[in-house]
Amino acid sequence: MPLTTEQLARIEENRQKAKDRLAARAEARAKEAVNQAAASSAPAPTQQPSSVRDASQKRPYESIRPAKMFTNYIEFDFSKIKDTKGGYMADEDQAPNGMTLEEWRKKQKVIVDPPRALNPDDNPKCFECGSFEIDHELWKVFGCRVCRACKNEQPEKYSLLTKTECREDYLLTDPELRSEEDLPHLERPNPHKTTYNNMMLYLRYQVEEFAIKKWGGEEGLDKEYERRVMLRKEKKDKRFAEKLKQMRQRTRTETWNKRLNEEVHVHTWGPETRVADKEVAIRKCTDCGMQTEEVIF
Repeated sequence: MPLTTEQLARIEENRQKAKDRLAARAEARAKEAVNQAAASSAPAPTQQPSSVRDASQKRPYESIRPAKMFTNYIEFDFSKIKDTKGGYMADEDQAPNGMTLEEWRKKQKVIVDPPRALNPDDNPKCFECGSFEIDHELWKVFGCRVCRACKNEQPEKYSLLTKTECREDYLLTDPELRSEEDLPHLERPNPHKTTYNNMMLYLRYQVEEFAIKKWGGEEGLDKEYERRVMLRKEKKDKRFAEKLKQMRQRTRTETWNKRLNEEVHVHTWGPETRVADKEVAIRKCTDCGMQTEEVIF
């Protein structure tokens, strides 16, 4: 059949639209090629810093911090040190954070043996043997004049106790152990983990003297220790008795429920007993003792 005029006009319109779409697609491809060529010749843009750290990249050196037990050191500036042919010496005492060496020692509680006086009477002597070779760490922290040899020979007197031992063995409280006036202590890094708090160490004979003074002698300390042991034992026995009682009640209830579910009681009625002046008869179960009243017509 021959095409009408309207059909021919529609065909021509669709053909023109298809040609326009092809031309627009070719123009877009040409612009994209030009942009790619310009981007390849231009310098790479700077990347904006991201708040999320990339796991594949390493942390900067400034963000790395040493453990607590390895922070007590002085970092020297070698640019200010001169070679005097007798060893390297700095122009001035150096310490971290702009402090002087003496200030750093006081803050870190660094014990330095003081020089010995020319007059022997001015030098501290050991309590035990009178030697001048005293342990200056115990002398500075605890005020105890004892030499290293006597300290090693008498550990029952000059050994160091932890805070836990003082609290459990001598029944001292935390406020008493924190008091520097009553019980001076020495801090050391915790050997179990570097992130834990520092250990607090106390001199044994000072702890014993304070505990004896507090509890009124060795007998008072022993009585208080025995009282606390008995009190702890009573609490433990009480908790055990309470748990045993709950277990018995739970067992009894479970047994009773089990009997109710499994066994069905059947009454065994005995002979009836009539009530005088009443038309009522009473029956009683011979097993459980249950009574019923029956009206007699």
